[in-house]
Amino acid sequence: MYRLLIVDDEKVIRDGLSAWDWERCGIEVAGCCAHGLEALKFISTSPVDIVMTDIRMPFMDGIALMDALNRRYPFIKLIVLSGHGDFAYARKATQYGAVDYLLKPVPFAELPKTIGRLKERLDEQRQHEERLKVLTRKALQLTKVLRDDFLARLFEGPLSCEALEQGGAEGEVLLEAGRYTAAVLVLDRIAVRRQRTSEKERKLIAFSLDNMLSDLWDARQHGYHLVDKSSLEVFLLAKDGGRQLLTDIAGHLHRYIGLFKSTFSLGIGVTVGSPYAIWQSMLAARSALAGNAEEGAVKTGAVPREETGLRGQLDRPPEEDDAPEADAAEPGSRDSIILVEAKRYMKANYGRSLTLKEVADHVFISTGHLSALFRHAGERFLKVLTAVRMEKAKELMLDNGYKVYEIVELVGYSDPAYFTEVFKKHTGKTPNEYRGKLKQPR
Repeated sequence: MYRLLIVDDEKVIRDGLSAWDWERCGIEVAGCCAHGLEALKFISTSPVDIVMTDIRMPFMDGIALMDALNRRYPFIKLIVLSGHGDFAYARKATQYGAVDYLLKPVPFAELPKTIGRLKERLDEQRQHEERLKVLTRKALQLTKVLRDDFLARLFEGPLSCEALEQGGAEGEVLLEAGRYTAAVLVLDRIAVRRQRTSEKERKLIAFSLDNMLSDLWDARQHGYHLVDKSSLEVFLLAKDGGRQLLTDIAGHLHRYIGLFKSTFSLGIGVTVGSPYAIWQSMLAARSALAGNAEEGAVKTGAVPREETGLRGQLDRPPEEDDAPEADAAEPGSRDSIILVEAKRYMKANYGRSLTLKEVADHVFISTGHLSALFRHAGERFLKVLTAVRMEKAKELMLDNGYKVYEIVELVGYSDPAYFTEVFKKHTGKTPNEYRGKLKQPR
């Protein structure tokens, strides 16, 4: 059922309207208010779908109420109650999104028609939202698969600049210059006591760990996690060093010994100064737990001796063998024209998943060549794409008819948390903070 709020300063009208048989129209009367201020207070704690409001009321009249609702709750549908002398006000109300108006005394015989028209709009809106939810859910599932695949490769070995950039974009993993620490978390009953687990139990444990760490780690923007569904090892990546956070999360999971029937041991890798060296940190984390026989251990590893010579090399991306070295493109040259067309294609297709390979195929060159063109122009493919998406997101923020999760989808992202992180890095504000600033009087 849809929820209705009745706002009128005349008690007899409020009582008469609330007593009408709304249920037959699929409507529930959520409450009644005597003026606009009371209505705003009510809505702040009890959401509604429809507001039926009088025009002339004390403290805050119907026009001011509709103006406030249009700015704060643009999804609420409005019906205006007006006397014959208020017809001009009723017409003005349509500017604030009123979908219908009723003349006093209220013609109850007309209510089913009015509510029927309104319900059609609400049903269409709800169906649209449900479709968006389904699409978002599918996109999140795909993003989760791509994220897990990227993290597995990130922890396994060095990645090229393009692989790091493209994998991060597809999996919605934000990795920039900074300090990173990798860690591995193991169940002691498997890693130390060598207990066997059934396939059904492994799936349950993996599902539980994945969901808990999504909330306790990723959602709090500490970093990212990956659960190996076969070994039940948990790989963690902490941003900004984050060594204490890694120790804390291990302690938090110890509270769930009854659920997992095991304590946990944690291996913490070295802190590295670049995303390109994350695999070195994970190698050190794994080495910390090599041969561990102590339950509940927290150990810090070092880079194995045979790998220490690589440390300096891994603070920068590996050499790109397939990227041709070229001079900066001159205006009007073939490379310059290719770069312009690549950017045009990106601007036309920013609202969906877009890869470097797709853009390179569109301009008939290799991914390495296109990447080199961006580099020689002092740009990066992902930064250009992100800038396009963020500018469009800021433009959409001006329209209160769009909810933030809809804007996330419209500019090509699936994970609202990732979008928020990227948006804040780009603008210095979260989406809600940015939209709130737009509403402030100048």
